[in-house]
Amino acid sequence: MNAGTTPAPLDNGSGRGTGSAKAGKKRVYDPFYFIFEAFAGFWRNRVMSIAAVLVLTSCLIVLGSFAILLKDVDLNIERLGSLNEIVVFVDYDLSQDRVNDIADDISALDNVKYVEYVSKAEGFESMRETYADYADIFDDIEKNEDNPLADSFIITYEDNGRVYELESALHSIPGVRKVNNRLDYAVKVSNFKKGMSFVFVWFFVLLFAVSVFVIFNTIRLAVQGRKAEIDIMRYIGASKTFIVAPFVIEGSLIGCLSAVAAYFAVTGIYRWILRATSGELQMIEFLPVERFSLPLLLGFLAIGVLSGVLTSIFSLRRNLNN
Repeated sequence: MNAGTTPAPLDNGSGRGTGSAKAGKKRVYDPFYFIFEAFAGFWRNRVMSIAAVLVLTSCLIVLGSFAILLKDVDLNIERLGSLNEIVVFVDYDLSQDRVNDIADDISALDNVKYVEYVSKAEGFESMRETYADYADIFDDIEKNEDNPLADSFIITYEDNGRVYELESALHSIPGVRKVNNRLDYAVKVSNFKKGMSFVFVWFFVLLFAVSVFVIFNTIRLAVQGRKAEIDIMRYIGASKTFIVAPFVIEGSLIGCLSAVAAYFAVTGIYRWILRATSGELQMIEFLPVERFSLPLLLGFLAIGVLSGVLTSIFSLRRNLNN
């Protein structure tokens, strides 16, 4: 072959040309050749390829399951109301002017974001709605004008680290009878979420490392099986793109198959859980599948294809650099 001469189109044995171009011009390759070679490589190493799909699918299932679980936890926390709140009850039978003064004193405190006033009448109506099965009792109380509740304030604060200072300051305000905060509950929920996130991250890292290792060895076996062919292509001047493309597509194929399989597995299991718990766990709310189905699929495809492509390129570097 003369120096500077563009190599002739390669034939893969199936009648597909890799492209055609005149000498000295940029060669345009047939994309179907690369796709055909990728599927052929997948089939030649089908045992390792299927193993790579199964391992990466398991990794994505764990990732998706924990992500949806964390979203469900956040959803139910929102239903319970904000955790960074303190409820202040004032003394009984305070005048409205004095209650207004207490509201001003609370608003002036540090670490207070928002103050909501709840009158004793509003509190009574809220309890009536909550305990609707005992309407007769509330009717009797209202008839006798014997409301046992006191005026209160719901305080939203900003910094959990300074909540005890805020609670102490609230106790020091004249006319404040009782102060309740949800800090302990907030800490428990926060620790629960952190624990879930920690387990999720390590499971994902472990399974992802295993899946990358399996994909790496799958592509490496494919490269070893075609080593003589690769050497010939390099000898006659084939570009790295021409050599690498089928293996990159093969890695992408593994990633796509894993992503689709994981998507249907996660959504199928989630729908089964929704059906199984629809009549038993009414106090717990679950995200509808439609809320996360598209982001879940796109996320799986992105992770699957990216891992397949990067692993394929990395496994080819040694052979192409020799």
